Amino acid sequence: MNKVESTRDKIITAAYNCFSEKGYLGTSTKEIAKVAGVSEITLFRHFGKKEGIFEAVIRNYSILSELQKISFRIEGASLYDTLKIIAERLYFTLKDRKKFIKIVFSEINRYSDKIREIYKNFIEELDNLIVDILVKYHKKSISKDIDIKIAVKGFIGMVFCYFQTNEIFLCEEVSFEDIDIALSTFVNIFLKALKNM
Repeated sequence: MNKVESTRDKIITAAYNCFSEKGYLGTSTKEIAKVAGVSEITLFRHFGKKEGIFEAVIRNYSILSELQKISFRIEGASLYDTLKIIAERLYFTLKDRKKFIKIVFSEINRYSDKIREIYKNFIEELDNLIVDILVKYHKKSISKDIDIKIAVKGFIGMVFCYFQTNEIFLCEEVSFEDIDIALSTFVNIFLKALKNM
């Protein structure tokens, strides 16, 4: 890792920690720079504006980077196993980033159009990545009568809603066994829908 990457990574990590504690709106670039151990000018040189830092945090700490790492586990797997791997990675990444996600939820209605656009683009990329994975490895298993992108949104929605209800709204620690049962159920619902089309 060269010095530029190291500085950039330090700023992203500092920003993630600050956003997780105080939110995007409650965190200043000055504070991020201080936590990262760099000058504010260095921060702006790497990311331009605060929105640029937020976008980098989303890219580095989101499910996208996690899903890109799992293709070796998916190759040769059944459609059920592929969906289960995706669901587990999605759920446990959300769980690991719970503090950050909670803050984002509390602020989202006050975000600027630029931040909303960053978030919208992230959702679009996530949908497309999962569609690409399913089409690449399981095209023959997917009915031509189904809109795969809408189906993927529904699948992500089931997993996300389960996380949101238990971890964010109810503040409950869900056992690994209960998570496994829920995710297996969501996968089976999704597979049944694919077969009935």
